[in-house]
Amino acid sequence: MKFNQSISELINTQKLEKSQDVIYGIYSYETDKLEAFKLGDVNLSTYKYPKSAAADYSNIDVYVDNRKSQQYLGFRYNTVRPEEIKQLIEYFKKKYPVFEQRKDSNGDAYFWDIAPLDAWLFYYPSTSVDSNGKGFLNSDFLFVKKGTRMENSQDKSYNTILDNFNMMYPKN
Repeated sequence: MKFNQSISELINTQKLEKSQDVIYGIYSYETDKLEAFKLGDVNLSTYKYPKSAAADYSNIDVYVDNRKSQQYLGFRYNTVRPEEIKQLIEYFKKKYPVFEQRKDSNGDAYFWDIAPLDAWLFYYPSTSVDSNGKGFLNSDFLFVKKGTRMENSQDKSYNTILDNFNMMYPKN
């Protein structure tokens, strides 16, 4: 999909539900039914981490500029599937070999500035705990139009998504 094109057909065919990203405040449409989605050469699938909290499942938020025009701004893909996290990181590293890697207590976070696509791509891990007390990765892949601000605001006093990432994962 290309930025600034309507995704109304995708919303209807995939039965995406209205949402608003809880982290970035951007209007979105979401689903946890992932069989129709693919990132690069990685097929996504519906998945819930075994013996974990209700929120520990894979899902995608497809970002739009507003509810009326539904112009594509990007997506946030949250996954708790360990092998998929590794596959996606390797795919993006291979596809876009210039990236920043930053250290965090949960592992490595990554940032790609993809000039030809006018896009930013982020990967950042967090840790969840299953009912046995075992920790596992709960990771986000975020792909947005370069310059996108929190709440998709046009007000320059709002942080960009990159500003937010830099606060969460400062450069070493």
